[in-house]
Amino acid sequence: MILCLFFQNLILLWKERFALSANREFGLNKYTKTEICGLPTVKELRAALASENSTARERIALLFDKNTFVEMNAYAKRAFSDFLSTENANEFEGVICGYGAIDGKLVFAFAEDSSRMNGVIDERHAKKIADVYKLATENGAPVIGIFDSNGTDIFQGTVGLAAYGRIAACVSKASGVIPQIAFVSGKCIGTSAAIASMFDFVVKSSDAQFYVSSPNLTGAEGAQDSVLAYTASAEQCAAYVRSLVSFIPDNASQGVIVNECADNLNKMLGELDFSGEALAEISVIADNSVFYEVAHDFEPAVSTAFATVGGVKCGIVANSFAVNDGKLSVSVARKIAKFVNFCDAFSLPVVTLVDSLGLTVESANETSYFAPELAKLAFAYSTATVPKVTVILGHAIGASFVLLGSKALGADLVYATDKSEIGALNAERGVAFSWDKYITLEKKREEFINEWKASVSSPAVAAASGEIDDIISVNELRARICSALLMLSAKNVAPISRRKVLPL
Repeated sequence: MILCLFFQNLILLWKERFALSANREFGLNKYTKTEICGLPTVKELRAALASENSTARERIALLFDKNTFVEMNAYAKRAFSDFLSTENANEFEGVICGYGAIDGKLVFAFAEDSSRMNGVIDERHAKKIADVYKLATENGAPVIGIFDSNGTDIFQGTVGLAAYGRIAACVSKASGVIPQIAFVSGKCIGTSAAIASMFDFVVKSSDAQFYVSSPNLTGAEGAQDSVLAYTASAEQCAAYVRSLVSFIPDNASQGVIVNECADNLNKMLGELDFSGEALAEISVIADNSVFYEVAHDFEPAVSTAFATVGGVKCGIVANSFAVNDGKLSVSVARKIAKFVNFCDAFSLPVVTLVDSLGLTVESANETSYFAPELAKLAFAYSTATVPKVTVILGHAIGASFVLLGSKALGADLVYATDKSEIGALNAERGVAFSWDKYITLEKKREEFINEWKASVSSPAVAAASGEIDDIISVNELRARICSALLMLSAKNVAPISRRKVLPL
């Protein structure tokens, strides 16, 4: 009898422990059986999705061709937790993932939804995004990430923090394989801001919050030094992203893209005066003057843009001499290096239009960052294996001649206009440094400057040394660039497999 009671109590104890263990595993300890059985039916789930009207869905509708977006893992939900109330226990996970078409091109996307679960990031949030990246890389299609989150779930502790790491790992592995565009439409702060900055392009709506530390703590606006591709209203940002996706290659394996030229390949430009305006220079060489500028607001002393030239899709870098004499600075070097790296990764030839008086000489610019940023610029041009065509339109003085796509850094073809000035110093500084003692009333400074331009900094001198392939007129600028790009479109250089040591 005693033995039977012992086994009976043992069985009851085992049942209690099993139930407690199951409750802990599935997070059911705060819900009754009635509440668990009261979960929505499939019909109710579908109705809930159909009735959603969130900012995230509005952004998706702006980006994708009408009725083409297909949601993945649509019914994924947060696991039951001791820290979640029954009020939001049945909400869907705070990110919408899927694929669709933009101008007929396959594109994958994830859109963080702050209206769900307060927009917090957790383990399932990261898993949904990881599934998107897996399919995107396997299918060779771009990814658009729409950022609008209130951060991680603090109650999940390291599990929630690890979700950030898993998302960052996905972005890192896809870098240089497929294009990635971050659309910051709401809150993107802390680690989320770092992840968004890993994308190839960052587009930010004007009312979005994008920073690592709150301005309330730092006393300054965040993300001012970031390379933002575009900043405007949400609708304008969506239109810009659509244009960008339509132009850039789908993936890194496509090679140089050559289409039928919609403009005159041999169009003569006449004797133009660009007045140091980079966008005017880009406009005259682009087919039908159509181009897509990137990061205009970040650093106006240089313009970077995508365009089709002679039917060849390419990237264009152009100094704006009207802004600080087109000189290189920390931000100019950073902007160019990032752009050239992207072009090289996705087989877009690089056209560089040089008009720069060298380096910015300012105490604010001469920081510990300046030399490393110049080093990154040299790395970007010298390691790029895509076709590289450089034209010196005006000035190429000192470091600008070396770092902006010179033959010494691996440019395939380098042209100079007949009115260009090339040398270690410009004529005015060269005369002041070397010939100042010879200036007299009989032979004035202006004469020495003209003599310097003719004998020292003339493009003919550079051509004689083999650093310039030809001296051309502005009139034939577009025709010569078109010819060079078409000739180089079949260029095939197998990149050397190696690890780069970043000059930090």
